[in-house]
Amino acid sequence: MLSRIRDRVFNQTFDIFEIGSFRRLWSSAVLFSMGQWLDRTIVGWLVLDMTGSAFLTGLVWAVRFCPNLLFGPVMGVISDRYPRGRTLSINAGVRAIAMLITGMLFFVGQESLLALLILALIGGTSTTLQMAVLQPLAAEVVGDSRLSNGVTITSLGQRAVGALGALLGGVLLATISPAWIFVFAALPLLASAGVFLTISPNFSREMKVSSFLSDMLEGLDVIRGRRAVLALLVLMAFTEMFGFSFNGFLPVVAEDLLQIGPEGLGLLTSATAVGGFFGVLGLTLYRGAIRRGLLLLGIIASFGVLEIVLGLSNNLGISWVLLACLGAMGALVDSLQWILLQTAVPSDMRGRVMGWWNVAIGCGWIGTIILGIIADTYGIQTSLSMAGAILLLVAFSGLTISSQVRRI
Repeated sequence: MLSRIRDRVFNQTFDIFEIGSFRRLWSSAVLFSMGQWLDRTIVGWLVLDMTGSAFLTGLVWAVRFCPNLLFGPVMGVISDRYPRGRTLSINAGVRAIAMLITGMLFFVGQESLLALLILALIGGTSTTLQMAVLQPLAAEVVGDSRLSNGVTITSLGQRAVGALGALLGGVLLATISPAWIFVFAALPLLASAGVFLTISPNFSREMKVSSFLSDMLEGLDVIRGRRAVLALLVLMAFTEMFGFSFNGFLPVVAEDLLQIGPEGLGLLTSATAVGGFFGVLGLTLYRGAIRRGLLLLGIIASFGVLEIVLGLSNNLGISWVLLACLGAMGALVDSLQWILLQTAVPSDMRGRVMGWWNVAIGCGWIGTIILGIIADTYGIQTSLSMAGAILLLVAFSGLTISSQVRRI
């Protein structure tokens, strides 16, 4: 009996792959994610190797998220105004070209911190656009009735390939020239650009004929008029500042706490991807009765506890498990936010609400700068402990103050 129920739930969840456009969407998103994770793994290590500074290593993470804050609403309007498959194709192609140019600089011996920061800025801008466009495109492909499955299963594929990308990045850093790593990272991005072009939405939407500025202001009005949406965005901003920012300090954790090289960094980064995969898998199959808003607050609190414990660990195995759990918490926060925000607004506003979600995560650089200064001054353990304590306070505040989130 239990076996039949399990099989039925599994089949109902993954029969979404019977939709041809979704299979192409999923494949292109996974290819894009492979290039993204390679980029994320290698650039942080190269900056730490060049400078030896925890602050500058964290600065790379901050630079990646500045475009979210600066361009999030613009990217949201682009998502709602233009064909999304074509937009994602151009985006992946531009990012691949940036990787190839950076690799060329390393080939000719002109590598520099500035070049890596520029690459991080381009990568961050690319990610901002991708996040504003991908989830609404999934809704166009699978329809509102399957939106939750479309979001979580796409994220599932991205997390799965992330583990491979992180491990591969660490191995490549230890074995070959950085120049060739950038070339390898560009290849899946180029492939994803080609596949994105083949995606045809199954559910049409009305293309915009109003001005770009009026579309942007309309999105802001919708957010201000829906308190639950505003509360979700505020929660996301604080979680990004003091939760997800731990990713920017993984090279420091590897070097200072664990005394391991680039292969170890790849292993640590893969832990977050592995954890993220299982976190999203659990959410995909979840059929519990707990309100998603309460579930989100509990996950944010767990995020904080895990960060505190990570700062106390100097054992590779324990740290890997902790990072896997942190990866799961991060993936669950992202996926729940995407689902709750997409279902809280009309279909023609989804790109814009995701644009403002990008603004929320763009606040992450604030936490990264603060925690980087603390790490350079007092050590990475103190920095992680402070970040975790703030997240616990955020979760408690959300539980006691925001009835909108509790009721979702």
